[in-house]
This record gives sequence, C-alpha cells and structure tokens, in this order.
Amino acid sequence: MVAASPAGPQVQPMADSDSGSATPSDREAACDLVMKGGITSGVVYPKLIGKLSRKYRFKNIGGTSAGAIAAGACAAAEYGRQNGRHDAFDQLDKLPEELGQAVEPSKRSRLLSLFQPHPDLRPHFAVLLEALNKKPLTAVTNMLMRLLASHLVLALALLLISAALLAPVIRSVAADFSHGAAVGLALVALIVVGVALWQTARGSLSSPWTLAAVWLGAYVLLAFGLAFATNRPLTGTIAWAALSLLVAALLVWVLLVAMAIFRFLKSLLRGLHRNRYGLCSGRTMDSPSGTKSTLPGLTDWLTGYFDELAGLTSRGHALTFGDLWGSTDRTAPRNVNLEVMTSAVSQQMVYSIPFRDGAPYLYYDPEELKDYFPERVMQWLNDVAARTNARVDEKGLRPDGFAADTIVQSGTGATAPRLLPFPRGADLPVVVAIRMSLSFPLLLSAVPLYVIDITLMGNQDEKTRMLADLKAGELPAAVFAASRIWFSDGGIGSNMPLHMFDALLPGHPTFAVNLKKEHPDFPIGEPETEGDRGGRVFLPEKNNSGRLRHWDAPEDGKPLPGLIGFLVSIMNTMQNWRDEIQFPYPGFRDRIVQISQRADEGGLNLDMPAPVIAALGNAGAMAADRLIDRFHPSGAQAGEGWTNHQTVRLGTFLGTMQPGSAA
Repeated sequence: MVAASPAGPQVQPMADSDSGSATPSDREAACDLVMKGGITSGVVYPKLIGKLSRKYRFKNIGGTSAGAIAAGACAAAEYGRQNGRHDAFDQLDKLPEELGQAVEPSKRSRLLSLFQPHPDLRPHFAVLLEALNKKPLTAVTNMLMRLLASHLVLALALLLISAALLAPVIRSVAADFSHGAAVGLALVALIVVGVALWQTARGSLSSPWTLAAVWLGAYVLLAFGLAFATNRPLTGTIAWAALSLLVAALLVWVLLVAMAIFRFLKSLLRGLHRNRYGLCSGRTMDSPSGTKSTLPGLTDWLTGYFDELAGLTSRGHALTFGDLWGSTDRTAPRNVNLEVMTSAVSQQMVYSIPFRDGAPYLYYDPEELKDYFPERVMQWLNDVAARTNARVDEKGLRPDGFAADTIVQSGTGATAPRLLPFPRGADLPVVVAIRMSLSFPLLLSAVPLYVIDITLMGNQDEKTRMLADLKAGELPAAVFAASRIWFSDGGIGSNMPLHMFDALLPGHPTFAVNLKKEHPDFPIGEPETEGDRGGRVFLPEKNNSGRLRHWDAPEDGKPLPGLIGFLVSIMNTMQNWRDEIQFPYPGFRDRIVQISQRADEGGLNLDMPAPVIAALGNAGAMAADRLIDRFHPSGAQAGEGWTNHQTVRLGTFLGTMQPGSAA
C-alpha cells in the first residue's frame, strides 16, 4: 500500500485477450480509462463506457467515488466479455434508464432508492432531501417545514402552551373575555404570524416594501381582529395589545424553530456517530413498517450488479480482483486491471486499492464490517482470513509477519474484539474496494479498518517477546492492540487520479473524464449538440487548446454568503489542486474529455428525475463519440489524436531527459 503520488504507480503489463464481440481490427485497440468522482454524477459513465467498448478493449480502469463505481462496473463487464458474456456492455449501457425508473412505494427514482438511511436517521434524511433541486431559500423553507412536521406533537404542545401564556394580553383589554376564548384568539394570532413568517422565508417578497406590507398587514389584522373579537373600539390600548401579540408570537415561532433545530442536530449527531459518520451504510434497510425492503441498498445492489455483468451469478462468492487478473499472483500480467482510490482520513493519507506490497497490514472486525456488506461477501472475507492465518512460513510466521497464534484485537483488555486479516490482493472482493472508495462523508458511513501501530511501546515490547519466544523454540502467545483507521471517500485526496496508469512513452491512450460546472459563455444547448460550443462536451483538438481553466468569481457582495463561499473554496482547493495541476499540461489535456453539468445534475442531487438522468447518460455517450472520433483509427479523424499525443509525449520525454543527460 503506497500513497498515490504525482508520478503514479506503474502496473504490470497485461496479457492481451479477445474482447468478445469486437471485430478483429478493433481487437488490437486498447485503452485505459480514469473517471472522476461526483456521487450521482456517475450516471454519466455507463453510456460512455458502452460506446468506448465497441472500439476499445479496456486494459487499466480506475476511478474515485462515483467514478470507482463506474470503474468496477467497467471491469466486471470487460471480464464478462472476455469470458463469454458478450452482452455485458449492452447491459451496462442501459443503466441510466434503469436508475431513472420510478419505483414503489415512493414513486421516486431507483437511483434514490439505493440510498437507504439507517432507521434512526430516516427523519433526518427526509429533511435533507427537501433541499434537493431547489433554490437556497426554498430549500431552507422546505427543510424547516419538514422539520416542524417531524416534531408535530411538540410543535402543537408548545403552540397551545404559548397561546395560554398570551391569553392574559387579550384579557388585559377585555376583562370579561373568557379565558378559553382568549386562548383561542391567541392561537389565531400565532397562526397569522406563522403565515407572515412563511411568506418571508419563502423569499417570495420582491422588495423591502412588500416585506413591510406583509408585516404591517399582519399587525392590522391582529388589531382589528382583537377589537372585533372583544367587541371593543380600536383604541390605543387595543393597538398596543396587538403589537404585543405580534412580537410575542414572533418570539414563540423563533423559539419553536430553534428548539426543533436543536433537537434535530442533537439526534443527527448522535445517529451519525452510531452509524459511523454516515446517514446510510449502503446496506438494505427494513421499511418503516418493519418489513424487509424489496429494493436493495447501494452496496447490496452493487454486489449483485457486478456479478451479473461478469456472468458469475451462480457462484457462491462475489467478483474478486483475482478473477479480473486471471491469476492469484499480483506480479503476473493481468487480464483486466482495476484500481480505485480511498482516503485513510485517520492517517491523513490517500491509497490506491488493491493495497500494494510493503504497506502496513490491515485488519477488520467482522462484527463491524457485517453492517456494510452482504452475508456472502462477509463469509468470503472470513474464509480468506482463516486461510491467511493458517498459512505460515518456515520461520513460523504468518503473511502479516506475526507468529501463528498471535492475537490482534481492537484495543487492550481481554474483552476487546479480535480482528481478522483484511485481504490484500487477489482475494479482495471488488465491491469491498468500491465501497471503500465511495464513502462520501456524512452520506455514506466511513469504513473502519485497523493497523498495528508498532511505534507504540506496548506493541514494540510484545513484538520483542514474540521474536524471543520464536528464537527459543517456544510457542509465543503474543497479543497486539491495533488502532482504528477510518477509510472515507477517495475524492477527498484525489478525485480524478489520472496518474494511475501513466507511462513516459505510452503504448495506448489513457482517457480521463472530468466533470465540471456549465461554462457561463458556453451554455448547454437545447437540444444538445456534439460541438464544443454546445457546451456539454469539450475535448481539445489543437495543442494550444484547453490550456486555460475557467473559475467562478467569488460572490463577495454580502458578508455571510461571501464567508461561506470562501470556506467552500478552501475545501475545494484542498481536494482538487492535484487534479487541476494536470489539466493544462501537454500530454494530459488532450485526452481529458470535459463534461459540463447543470446545477440540478449530478452531485448531491439524489432525487434527479428520469429526464435529467437520461440527459447525463447521453452526455457520456457524446463524450465517448468525441474520444473515438479523435483517437481511434476508425474514427472521423483517423486516429490523429493518438498520433499527436504520442508526438507530444515523446517531445516531453526528450525535453525532460535532455537537461539531465547534459548534467
């Protein structure tokens, strides 16, 4: 396991194999593909992969987060094609339509159904969904309304109590007014003020004058209503009482919303902590009625989908990296090579999976990990762990470098859970690697694994005793305490790892797909076109194209939005600066196809309607057409892009070597 670096690790050359239904002329055309993360933006990839598969054989496939899902599906389909499943890519090509279908009972998209929150976090998930595909003010208003609805009993109780407390204000102007009637009138006042607040929060008020008119109208309504209900003339006393009711009712609503937000945040934090810092684990959750859901969660669905693409549905265990490689030897040539990124946030490190030789040995707690993966995946992991622990060398050491009877546990003490070795290479299920790459913070739970921190004195002493016992010919009884590492979204550190499969003088193209915002001067056309100026897809066709990068000017007109934008820009810089550096480089920019997205497409828009999902899917197909036209020998430009790319890379290589040789 090595950290990803700008130079990037080099993979072993892979054995060529037939590409299913590809024609003989196409069979020699190979490519690598690297896909950027973006949560639901991943629906752009299936049709892109499907189109490329008609002309190319995929050798190396990589990605991050949603790009990792697409990479896993592409690798599974390529494995299926090489092993007789000739329609694997046709099935993958249909995925955007399947994800856009409305499903029962919610009538929302199948894509949204994959994200199933933990039962304790279901109300919080429903509140957050109200922000999707809406303008900021509308989103906040809808979230507050859903929040109050989820605390309906509390809200009604507080309103009734507040009405009882406000009743004396009404009786101060009409002592003969019954207490019950005063409470009812105070409740009406609360409703009037609530409507005024609703109108204000919706942002439907076009100017300060309209806002003033709404609140003046609410005050006048309260004053005349109070006078009419109490059968009193409209005097200064009535006017003052109406103003008191307005202010008091406003404070009541502010207090009510504040209490609801406090309870929401408190229970949200508690639930996120229990669910390992994510609303969803990825598993299938029971329905609110307690019955088993008929719709699979994300990880369960991915497990079955990868196996289906690979043609391995009748086998007992899920698709593994060894299946893709065609070998259990990680140093041997690989039929299909898949690599994805993950972030070990506890170590402040980014890793590629499968983990590489020389890395710290990882362990897992089966009781924790069963909340992440289906039973058959967990059974496979446990069987592999048992075989790994039973394998010792001539020195009596296991593959992790410890004696056969060594115990690894999470923490100290006799009751600490015992840990099992985590698969390092061929035995690792593909779905486990993909899930570790797409752990989007707060949406999907982080994955807990463990490492023995040998810098700790207790572990150092234990290792010294273990080695001494082995040297003396005794059976050591060593116990090591492993430290937890949270693995989260790979995009935290490297959202488009273009470096993964690069070589100084490449023998075939490595394509990359970048997802970006719509350019203000090149909007996405209606209907969409394949030309650059259509705004959806951009691929440089000249060596001086694509060198400049557009950025959104900060909105600094107001203090709070300006500060929020500034902080978001800081996070985006930490996440994307490595990727952004590569975009304008010669030999890089010419093979990065840029796909623009509208504000309501991809990202956290979990509830995209079917037409939006279809539009993104078609954008992927357009991007594939551009790559084929530019780089493939049978494309419209007869492979001019690939010839130019080789020329640029050779010039870059010679320009880099010449100063070193002269020295």
